[in-house]
Amino acid sequence: MYLRPVFAVEDQTRIAGLIASNPFGVLVTTGAAGLEGSHIPFAVMVEDGTLVLEAHLAAANPQVAALSGGTALAIFSGPHAYIAPGWYRTQPAVPTWDYAAVHVHGTLELCDGADETAAILRTLAVGDPAGFDLDALAPGYRAQMFKGIKAFRLRATRVEAQWKMSQNRSREDRESVITALRAQGNDACAELIAETL
Repeated sequence: MYLRPVFAVEDQTRIAGLIASNPFGVLVTTGAAGLEGSHIPFAVMVEDGTLVLEAHLAAANPQVAALSGGTALAIFSGPHAYIAPGWYRTQPAVPTWDYAAVHVHGTLELCDGADETAAILRTLAVGDPAGFDLDALAPGYRAQMFKGIKAFRLRATRVEAQWKMSQNRSREDRESVITALRAQGNDACAELIAETL
């Protein structure tokens, strides 16, 4: 990711918070066919200062070949918005896009055991609004489901995070952008810009 110092974020807790709030990411690996990507949900944690992601793929997914020690990139997007130049008090101005994004580079670890797989699935289901209970599934159904997936961890070796939230603009310009975004109902992006004031 092209990082500009004014927008870069290094706080692991803040980065993990963005991923937890926007867990549907893209897993990118290199395989026999070249670059491959899957859109999947992730769970995130920080272990001993290292960002760790957990997820699973369909067993038939070609990316499974990379899960035993391969390298990968997981990409997450947070709140974002088109910023109209007319919103700025300082003129002339041009259109831009404000956004929060995280790239997690790391090493993949296949979690082949039933206990490890179950632990990852329970973590992924924590936010289920209907209270999905993995342990309530019939043993035969659960065993069949486990055969169809491959759980894994991605331990970060490098994390790049950027909150481009108009920090390069004056306070007055940012306040004007916040007002315009709130009028459009984009409170999430407006809040991140407000944090820069």
